[in-house]
Amino acid sequence: MAKFTLIFVTILVISGAAKAQPFGYTPLQIQSLFSEDFRNEQYEQALIYGRWLVDAHPREMEEYPGNYPAERNFRRMIDIYEYMATQQEDPSLREAYLDSSLQMFDRVFALFTEDEIDHYRWHFNRGRFLQSNSDHIQNAFQQALDDYEAMFNLDPKRATESGSGYYVQLLVQNYARQNDRDNAFRIINGAEPFADEETQQFFAQTRNDLITDPAERIDLLTEDLDQDPGNVEIMQELYELYVAVGDASNARRMATIMYEYEPSVTNVTRLADKAENNGDYREAIKFLSEVHAIQQGTTKARTSLRIADNYLNLRDLQTARRYARRAASEDPNWGEPQITIAQIYGEAVSRCAGSDMSRVDKVVYWLVLDYLDRAKQRNSNVTSTVNRLYRTYEPVTPTAEEKFYQNWNTGERIRVDGSLKQCYDWIAEETTIR
Repeated sequence: MAKFTLIFVTILVISGAAKAQPFGYTPLQIQSLFSEDFRNEQYEQALIYGRWLVDAHPREMEEYPGNYPAERNFRRMIDIYEYMATQQEDPSLREAYLDSSLQMFDRVFALFTEDEIDHYRWHFNRGRFLQSNSDHIQNAFQQALDDYEAMFNLDPKRATESGSGYYVQLLVQNYARQNDRDNAFRIINGAEPFADEETQQFFAQTRNDLITDPAERIDLLTEDLDQDPGNVEIMQELYELYVAVGDASNARRMATIMYEYEPSVTNVTRLADKAENNGDYREAIKFLSEVHAIQQGTTKARTSLRIADNYLNLRDLQTARRYARRAASEDPNWGEPQITIAQIYGEAVSRCAGSDMSRVDKVVYWLVLDYLDRAKQRNSNVTSTVNRLYRTYEPVTPTAEEKFYQNWNTGERIRVDGSLKQCYDWIAEETTIR
């Protein structure tokens, strides 16, 4: 009841103000008094003058020198009503004052054209007002969203950049919550050209959430890519979708296109991955070598070891060792390169001995164990891998009987090279008899 009483009294005051100026002042004096009281935060007194001004002179005042601050008067009246609302303990009175602020917003949009005021800014201000007072205004959040969408429709770029994408994200989130894909994508497509990285990631995640059918998403993104052929982000998503549906041909095509547009480490590495998965190890080495040339620090070691692994798959053991050694020097605290060298030497025994392994072939396994020990010394994180490989190689090292017949004594050094067997000539390392 109190709310409606306040509104009724307000209407009476405004109606009366149209017939008589407050305290007999001239319009110019009233404008001056209103501005002074507002600046001095004398809001109750300013409210008396302001009500008369926005009713009697809502857009112009002939006597006013220069440009009449009509828009500013409405802004100040909104602030006054909002302040007065905060001073009320009675919820009905608080809501009534807030409702008066909203009436001021409505009058501004009704009175002023887009040529006269910045409608974008006024929609923004009303949206923020509604959000700030959502506890006391019914359906305030949805009304705020309506203003933010009006902002977006007026100027998509400005709305997207405002708040670092906060307002367009609110709009998209609201439509996504309702599963309204058409409107969600309408906002996303309009905002994406102006969105920062974080907002683009939000858009991408929303697309993922709304479109669960890969074929449908591929169709949608293909259309987007036709409109924006150089959009690497769309290419990336298409690539992932092709992988998900098992379309290897299109996945490789998209990976190649991304590489051509942007030969970054990520895009080159992706082509290397595809080549490895297809067993095209030489192609993988080509791309990994390109990556290695532009990498810095210890990341180069990871690429060197991948190249080593590809040469190992090609059975080019000497070159595989060379790149494993490079990886070890690029990251001295990493144990994996030592494990790879151990495996390379294990493969050398398999190739040299075949099905007829002799005592001298088994000597190489001591060297394998040496490298496994070095791996663990460099990095304790590889301990479980080393222990597993130890269980594979240690049982096949020369037995006590074999060492006796060969006159090999524990602790002595023995060279693994052509003197042991011609096919080990390239190894050219020493190990200790265990």
